[in-house]
Amino acid sequence: MKLRKFLSGVGITSLIVTSAFTFSSCTPKITQEQLLQLKDLYNKERSVTDAIAKKKTEKSRLEQELGSRKAELKKCEDEKAFIQDKLAKWPNCWPDWTPEAPAENK
Repeated sequence: MKLRKFLSGVGITSLIVTSAFTFSSCTPKITQEQLLQLKDLYNKERSVTDAIAKKKTEKSRLEQELGSRKAELKKCEDEKAFIQDKLAKWPNCWPDWTPEAPAENK
């Protein structure tokens, strides 16, 4: 008798659990709206990825241009420092050169 009650209790419990899972589960199919939303998200992802790639190439181009401008600025600053040094030593700005008197023609 106890075995019969136990089996019927287990059977009823498993039936209740199975029916609860069956009635509360969602359908495994994707709806048309979800499919359109997914396609839209893929398109947005692709456009954002393309925009990121474009910005990276633009950034590298700008960094290269900035580097060339910095090199040009350094060259100008070096020339300016050279000229200022020579102006500070004026009139004897070339100490290793002594002007020779022009040779007289005989």
